[in-house]
Amino acid sequence: MIYRKLRFCYPFFLIIFFYLLLSSAACVKDNYLKKDSYALTANAIQSWPADNPRIQLIKTISGPADIGIQKSWFRKTVDTLFGREEYVEQMLRPYSIFADSDIIYVTDPGIACIHIFDLKRKKYSRICEIGGENLLSPIGITVNANGEIFISDSILKNVFVFDKAGKYLRSVVPPEGFIRPTGIAIDEDRIYVVDTHKHQVSVFLQSSGAYLFSFGRPGSDKGEFNYPTNVWIGRDNRIYIMDSMNFRVQVFNKNGEFLYTFGKLGDGSGNFSKPKGIAVDSDGNIYITDAHFDNVQIFDKDGKFLLWVGNSGRKNGEFFLPAGIFIDRDDRIYVADSYNNRLQIFQYLKREE
Repeated sequence: MIYRKLRFCYPFFLIIFFYLLLSSAACVKDNYLKKDSYALTANAIQSWPADNPRIQLIKTISGPADIGIQKSWFRKTVDTLFGREEYVEQMLRPYSIFADSDIIYVTDPGIACIHIFDLKRKKYSRICEIGGENLLSPIGITVNANGEIFISDSILKNVFVFDKAGKYLRSVVPPEGFIRPTGIAIDEDRIYVVDTHKHQVSVFLQSSGAYLFSFGRPGSDKGEFNYPTNVWIGRDNRIYIMDSMNFRVQVFNKNGEFLYTFGKLGDGSGNFSKPKGIAVDSDGNIYITDAHFDNVQIFDKDGKFLLWVGNSGRKNGEFFLPAGIFIDRDDRIYVADSYNNRLQIFQYLKREE
């Protein structure tokens, strides 16, 4: 009887032994990880334009393994035995991004979760619930100086606020409610939320979530919108709105007063077909992702076309239905390469005058 019990336990002890052995090997491996969180192998680096680089690809991220996090053999074995799927930690359909201090936040409506990649600490986590309720379609995301995370959910018709640990704090909703909240951005004291199906932008106090005002209405005249999608607040405090089905960018001051617009429907350089994300670098250059052209187009602050980056495909530097775009304080450019299930990270090569 004792022999049978020991024989039954033997595979378990064998699993533990190999787990400890492989864990030791993993610790040695971690010591050789690159210190630069954004390092990419030399043969993968690409630049645009090739002869006079202004934009350079520096990294791609599809899941935790790409920032140095590997599931242990023991964890994989346990997950397999208990039927836990490994794919849930991979990005399925990344849409919007916020990045700061080596932490990257990515909305993923494909799995109805937020991916959080901590490049410096080599940690990965997710937000998938609001209290006891699941997120359904997280679209927009931004994070304030206190680490509070603002997420718009287009199906739940709400903007949810979480603390830095992912604990739900409160909601932000206008008096008449949202129809389809999508893009979201914050400045020092305000929250700007695009409501795609209301064809307008709602503005709230960041501290309390109190509703202040809205601007925009359906139409194609100046200050009117046709299914706007994303918003960016520039360092000049201007509000840049991707007016997607009017195939243009509209620029406003922080009080929602119209300043200027550029862009039109077309298939040439500088035209739009299915524009999605919008972001602005430290020099005021404006970046637009286009899901039909599978590229990023770059314009100067006056809307003059400068350069395009990428084309259709699955290799590094290529895109398949790109969506959101974000530029951090160091002019790193993050693009949600949605149907390639990854982020691509570029560097704007700023030149001193």
